[in-house]
Amino acid sequence: MPAEPPFPLTIARFDKALHDRSAFTCGLGPIDNFLKSSLSEQVKAGMVAAWMATAEGDRGVLGFYTLGAMAVRADLGPAKWQRARVPDVPVIYIRAVAVRTDMQGKGLGTALLIDAMKRCVRISEEMGAAAIVLDVLRDDAFERRWRFYEGLGFRALGDVGNPGRMFVGMGDVRLSLSRAD
Repeated sequence: MPAEPPFPLTIARFDKALHDRSAFTCGLGPIDNFLKSSLSEQVKAGMVAAWMATAEGDRGVLGFYTLGAMAVRADLGPAKWQRARVPDVPVIYIRAVAVRTDMQGKGLGTALLIDAMKRCVRISEEMGAAAIVLDVLRDDAFERRWRFYEGLGFRALGDVGNPGRMFVGMGDVRLSLSRAD
């Protein structure tokens, strides 16, 4: 697991007046475009909530993640989902997580995912959510990103329609976070 970022980091809920997205690029055009062109609209519509990472005293976005609600078919997950005898299981969906190219490999992605996982645990205590789900985008860095998420406890959901979809059960998240404290 990469080291913690070598500077004080703030992760705060997105506020377009406080977070400068103009210079952000993570190397994936669709993610960059989402952050700069669609994020505000999706937040306003209640489709996602977003958190931005910035260096202390700087408005420039270094990385971000978004969360949304989702349901996945119970037959895709672990056996306990099938035993619940429900067709769909509520999960929290990490729609996007990205780190600015000059900050990649410095621990910021790990810091963002741990922050997201802690937030998801708190959310799941207020409403039902059995897992955290995300999609690994297919490009030249797919395998590297897949291994990164596996290192944080995610595993393949087994969705043949979306083989890049991963999940981690909320119980496993709670256990991992309690060990880290």
